[in-house]
Amino acid sequence: MVTDAPPLPPASVSSTPRSRIASARRQWGFRLGLAALAVATALLTVWAIDSASESQYYAAIAVSMSQNPANFFFGAFDPAGTVTLDKIPGSFWIPALFVAVFGYATWTVVVPNALAAVATVVVVAVTGQRLVSPMAGLIAGAVVATTPILIAVSRSNQPETFFVLSLALVAWAAARALTQRSLGWLIAAGLFVALAFQTYMLVAWAVWPALALAYLVTAQPVARRVWHVAVAGAVSIATSLTWIVIVSLIPADSRPYIGSTLSHNPWEMVFGYNGLGRFSATADSSEYLSFSPPFSGDPSVVRLFTEQLAGQIAWLLPAALLATGVLWMLRFSRPVTIFLGTWLVVFAAMFSAVDGMHQFYTAALALPVALLIGLAFGVARQRDILWPQVSLIAVTGVTAVLISLWYPGYSTVVSVVQAAIGAVAIVLVFAASGRRNQTRRFVPRWITALVATLALVLTPAVWAAVTIANPSDINPVAGGVSEMGGGGPDGGLGAAPGQGGAPGQGGAPGTGSPQVGAAPGQGGDPGSRAGQPGGAQNPGIGPMAGLGQALGGTAASTASADLVAWLQENQGEAHYLVATFGARSAAGIILATDGGSVLPIGGFNSSDAVPTLEEFRQLVADGDLRYVLTASEPGGAAARDSGSSSTSAQIQAWVAENCTVATDAPSNAVYDCAI
Repeated sequence: MVTDAPPLPPASVSSTPRSRIASARRQWGFRLGLAALAVATALLTVWAIDSASESQYYAAIAVSMSQNPANFFFGAFDPAGTVTLDKIPGSFWIPALFVAVFGYATWTVVVPNALAAVATVVVVAVTGQRLVSPMAGLIAGAVVATTPILIAVSRSNQPETFFVLSLALVAWAAARALTQRSLGWLIAAGLFVALAFQTYMLVAWAVWPALALAYLVTAQPVARRVWHVAVAGAVSIATSLTWIVIVSLIPADSRPYIGSTLSHNPWEMVFGYNGLGRFSATADSSEYLSFSPPFSGDPSVVRLFTEQLAGQIAWLLPAALLATGVLWMLRFSRPVTIFLGTWLVVFAAMFSAVDGMHQFYTAALALPVALLIGLAFGVARQRDILWPQVSLIAVTGVTAVLISLWYPGYSTVVSVVQAAIGAVAIVLVFAASGRRNQTRRFVPRWITALVATLALVLTPAVWAAVTIANPSDINPVAGGVSEMGGGGPDGGLGAAPGQGGAPGQGGAPGTGSPQVGAAPGQGGDPGSRAGQPGGAQNPGIGPMAGLGQALGGTAASTASADLVAWLQENQGEAHYLVATFGARSAAGIILATDGGSVLPIGGFNSSDAVPTLEEFRQLVADGDLRYVLTASEPGGAAARDSGSSSTSAQIQAWVAENCTVATDAPSNAVYDCAI
């Protein structure tokens, strides 16, 4: 006998549409919050873009790459495709396309990075929302959006922001792979690791230990887990090496010289110069060059909390460690917790151990920090557990106050205000507890969430915002550039940003040797734009600044413009407008001439064997090159450069012996080598 099913209780009948309405409200709230985060990030990164931190060296690369497909693929520094930059060019492909479409301007080389930062915030927020809740996602997104060093580097054309975006995509795919135990999503995560490799090379692989370990603890047969990790890892590594393999298979005389190498070899550039060469203890000068930017102090276990880095990234590091423990104790997804916690530890250890680095390298830490805090707070909120919420707010507030009290130049007032907001947030958290039982109805949930978020990110948000008024093309950092921008080899703050070597000396980062064509007190990161607050007193602004450096730092921008006009008027049938010693000296001329053909002797740091002396002499004999822009004293700066004792020094000496000063040129640094 068929009977009717018993009627549902009234509560059950009404609960379905009510839950649907609540779910719809949460989704709309998340979308509105996500839109607000995207707009806020865009304002922080795009506002006053004309005064953003533009490295002329990297801007010249984008211009040169926009000239033709070969330059685009290889990452050629100069329009003629003589030498490449010292990295795989993945971070410059989008800026190069912007330049190709819109022409060169500060915004065309900086806005792509700003947009990458906005995309990163969105991806992280969506990942947090999918793993836990809309609140977890929005808090995670807010943490990323207010990470000071990420905002600072996103307002520049340094090759970092696209790397961070790639890692955000790794986290998004990994979240699906770990929760769904899916080989397809694990392979996707591995492919995003490969994408990150194209932007920042070996450091991208540092996320694999966390990803592999997390997947190996998922609930499925051991053999399947191992097989999935092996397949995804192999695909990831093979895809990562695609650019290197293709370039190495092309005959050496059919491609640009691979920058910052001894052997014209892309493997050396990636695994030597940009790998082992970053750790001085392992550097082998006979096998590869080394490079250690002197901006973040000495390696140590507390490096991330030193004066150079604390204000850039350390605000939420203690809270992130606490969040890892919270997620573990609350029995949140073990694979996800292991993935994010291991990622945080591995990257923190790596940045603490590398010999030298720019502060903006640590921007990648924003991702595990944000997701750990967002997920921990969201899970505790979802389960109505008070102590994790209160603890996270309290630890964050205490950290902000301690950093501001410990180091000069930080706003103690802001951190105290954050602590006060934290006290209010804790009260609201207590007031909102038990809401599921309808025992308390003090304030809307969104107000509690907003105040709690402010209690977590207020100080770093302010520190990030003031970066807008303090750009630095050489070493983008958050806050006051003059206070926190640089440091000599010992990591001290005596040097303004833009000073490499010992304070007050010019030179390439980490070398302490004079920069070719730069006045004393200049140098640092390649192709600096002069006249930035807190930087060295370089003449000129915008594209002319690098040219001012090439003239010894004594000519005004108008004189530099006169020299560019003179070179263009007298180029004749020569293929190259002029040759300079080092890519940094060439960058300003390339930009000032909208992609003029300049020969950068020795590449980035005058240390590359390109061109050789015989090749240089042949260029002169064939009429392809006539003018050479040297330091004010022939045989001076270039010959003294620690990395140019061979090829560049030989060419410098040959020019001094066989060429004459172009007396009608606007500068006595121009030599005429016409035969």
